[in-house]
Parts: sequence; C-alpha cells; structure tokens
Amino acid sequence: MKTKLSFLYILVLVMVFGISGNLWAGDTTTKMEKIRIIEPGEAERCATDFFVDNIGKEEADLKVVLGHKVYVSEMLQAGERRAFDLPATINVARLRGREDVSFDDIAVIINLGPKSHMRVRCVDLRENPLKGKDALTVFK
Repeated sequence: MKTKLSFLYILVLVMVFGISGNLWAGDTTTKMEKIRIIEPGEAERCATDFFVDNIGKEEADLKVVLGHKVYVSEMLQAGERRAFDLPATINVARLRGREDVSFDDIAVIINLGPKSHMRVRCVDLRENPLKGKDALTVFK
C-alpha cells in the first residue's frame, strides 16, 4: 500500500512541476524588446510596435517620423507614456493622404527636449499561438 501511495505522490509532483515549467517557459518567449534611453536631440528607429515614456521631470517634445515627414508631434508631460502600433499608424497615415508612407517603413522617434530623457521600447510581439484555423468560418 505504501508503494502505491508513494508512486501516486511522485506522479502528482512530476505532473505539477512539469506543467508549471511549461507555462513558465511559454511566458519567456512571448515578446522581444529593445529598450533605449534617448537624450534631447537623439533619435531611435523602430521597425515594430513601440512605447515611448517621458522619464524626466519636465515635458518633452516627441516627434515620430514616417516616410520623410513628421507624422506625430506631441508634448509629453513628466511620467507620461504613449504606445504606438506601427502597422496601424502607417495605415491611418496612408488613409489621411500620406502617399509617401509604405507598409514596410520604419518609425524614427526623435526627442527634441529641451531637457527630458525618453525611454523607447521597440516591442516585437509574436503571433498568437492560439490563433489557428477557425473551424466555424464556413458558417460565418
């Protein structure tokens, strides 16, 4: 009886640690990101979605260039954050008449200061692994 009970305990432990290990391993591969602090007058390039944080104590002048012209021009207050979905931003720019912008453009993020520093995080989110072929598309 003790042998069967010990075997059951070991089996349960292996299942619990095996499943939690797989969940943990899945979380680490969900995204890749590149983080850089840009000082006033500097720029960063992102070919993916990106976040911009004003980490200074004063307001900062944010410019985002798509194509050859400035598309976004905003003043970020201290501690303020903006998120940009690059394909959607490019799509909106094209719908608003920006024919010089193509879908493979890279966003150039510029910090015009005057004193605040910005943190730019270029984030590459992978495809949703749960998104697959929808079996109900015939009925939709």
